[in-house]
Amino acid sequence: MAVVIAIAVLEFLVIVAGVILLKKAANKQNVLVENAEKLVKGKLDIDDIPVSGKNDSISIIASGFNSIKTNLLTFVESTKQNVVVLSDAVETLTNSMRANQSGNEQIANNTMDVDEKTIRQLELVQDNLAVVEENARQMDEAIRQMEIITETLKETAQISNSGMGNLEGYAKDMEVVSSDLNAINKTLIQFNDDIKKVSEVGDFIIGISNQLKLLSFNASIEAARAGQAGRGFAVVADEMTGMSEKTKEGMDRISSILSGITESSESVAKSIEKCTDTYNNSKETFEEVNTSFRAINTHAVDIQKKIVDINKMFGIIADNSEKSKDVAQKLHETAQEISDKTSEIAGVSQEVTAESLQIGANTEALSGMVDSITRMLKRFETGIVPVKQSGAKKVKIALFSMADNEFWYGVRRGCNYAAKELEELGSYVEFIPLLAKEGENIDDISAENMLRLIENKYDGIIYPGFLGGVEHLLKRAKDEGIKLMAYNCDNANKMLREACLFSDSVVQGEIAGKAAAKLINKSGNVGILMGKRNVLGNVDRNKGFRNALKEYSDIHILDEVDIEDNGDDVYKKTLEWLKKDKNIKILFVTNGFLIDTARAIEDAGMRGKTQAIGFDINPELMPYIRSGVIGTVINQDSFGQGHDPVIHMYNNIAANVPYVSEYINARSSIVDASNVDDLI
Repeated sequence: MAVVIAIAVLEFLVIVAGVILLKKAANKQNVLVENAEKLVKGKLDIDDIPVSGKNDSISIIASGFNSIKTNLLTFVESTKQNVVVLSDAVETLTNSMRANQSGNEQIANNTMDVDEKTIRQLELVQDNLAVVEENARQMDEAIRQMEIITETLKETAQISNSGMGNLEGYAKDMEVVSSDLNAINKTLIQFNDDIKKVSEVGDFIIGISNQLKLLSFNASIEAARAGQAGRGFAVVADEMTGMSEKTKEGMDRISSILSGITESSESVAKSIEKCTDTYNNSKETFEEVNTSFRAINTHAVDIQKKIVDINKMFGIIADNSEKSKDVAQKLHETAQEISDKTSEIAGVSQEVTAESLQIGANTEALSGMVDSITRMLKRFETGIVPVKQSGAKKVKIALFSMADNEFWYGVRRGCNYAAKELEELGSYVEFIPLLAKEGENIDDISAENMLRLIENKYDGIIYPGFLGGVEHLLKRAKDEGIKLMAYNCDNANKMLREACLFSDSVVQGEIAGKAAAKLINKSGNVGILMGKRNVLGNVDRNKGFRNALKEYSDIHILDEVDIEDNGDDVYKKTLEWLKKDKNIKILFVTNGFLIDTARAIEDAGMRGKTQAIGFDINPELMPYIRSGVIGTVINQDSFGQGHDPVIHMYNNIAANVPYVSEYINARSSIVDASNVDDLI
């Protein structure tokens, strides 16, 4: 009885297990059907179907479906970018062909003008030859005249020298005359002084005469009183009176003569003084004349030297004229050759114009093919599409991006395709690559561009959440009504942006941790190559990775090594770590420089012993995945991170479409040895 019950229970359990398996299979089959229906409708923005790893038919179909979807998505997004590049190339080629055609027509027209002008040039060259010969004759005559002028100036210099000598001799003679006149003037002054002294003696004599006369008068009176006895005194008195009168008369005459002499002497002194003054004045004039003669002589010598130099120049000019004549002759011959070639050029230009027309027709056909490809791509939805409605606002949007590895190149491709889509709707998208030259700082470049966007009144700004040095400008942008959106990772001040599109970095880290545990069979040493700690994405990936490994007691995280966003730094530090510690089985790289870690593992001879895990698939990584140097790559859909934020923001600004949520999820997928060969 117990055996029967046991068998019954066993059968029941088998039936329950079968039902559960059938239900799971049905659920997986339903997911397959749903994804297939979406794929038929061109919706490629769908998640991978989970694969159990079993070798059953549904798992095989699901794995194949995932590969088909991933490859088709990759192909469509690559084609979108190629369409942008091809479209730009076609436009450039079309413009070039038009310019070339116009240029060839212009060349053909100008060739005829060149031919006519070449003939005219020949005539001008002949006229120029005649002018050159006439100039040569005139030059010879000018040289002859300059020689005559040189001789004349030489004679002038000699005459000037002679004149200066005569003036100097005359000046010396006048110095002697002036000296003599001064001596005479001094003698006359002394003579006048002597005459004055004589006049004083005369005055003295006249005084004595007057006294004698008075004495005579007194004697006459006394003689009269004496009577007969005084008659002798009376006679003496009369004689004394007469003598006094005669003396006075003589002295008056002497005084008159002396006065005349004095007046004449003074007149002569004044004349001499005038002569002296006149000489002194003429002396300055003589000096000025002498100076003028010296200047004339100096200038004549200078002019003579310059004329000698001019003669040399004339000689050079004459030589150059002869050379110019030779050149003109050669120019004449060259112009004749140009005239002959011009006709050939005209014929070739016409042929090139015809070829340009054919190239233009081919370019138009190529442009039509690009339009057809574009229309075909619109059947597939790899992400969000712009809302097309009448009256939609024309907007200006800018997207900041790093530009130093394959992930950011993919962001640029996505942004370029979004710009192409919105260009058709009259809107403008600017891609701003953040590349710093030596001595520059990324934060400064970011701030400079952010300020420019604010001042130019852009409608929206999209930036990676780790962008530094711009928070004050983001606040200003928000205050001025500019829409802000973060992507790739969230920024610290979440109040500034309206939404953030990113792959959850913590979840990515957890995926990487589980992949690491699987690769090393849940046992071994692990190292972390930690990107910049001020980048939230690096911190969250590290956090998720560590959280996932906490479940495995036999996995040990040895250390974290800080690395820069620089391939050389990542390679160097990886190599140094591997040389120091040979027991590391997994190296987890948080930033985008996985390729440099892989190269270091190869160069350290650690293939098969150490595997790298990181982010962002690109063709360079695929050989390392196949060889086992790279164990797992978590792909973040770089194209979508460049494309989708732009379209989300456009729809919000231009058509008032609300964001699906504050956090918009970006696609991610895993690439490893199991599916790398299935990728395009």
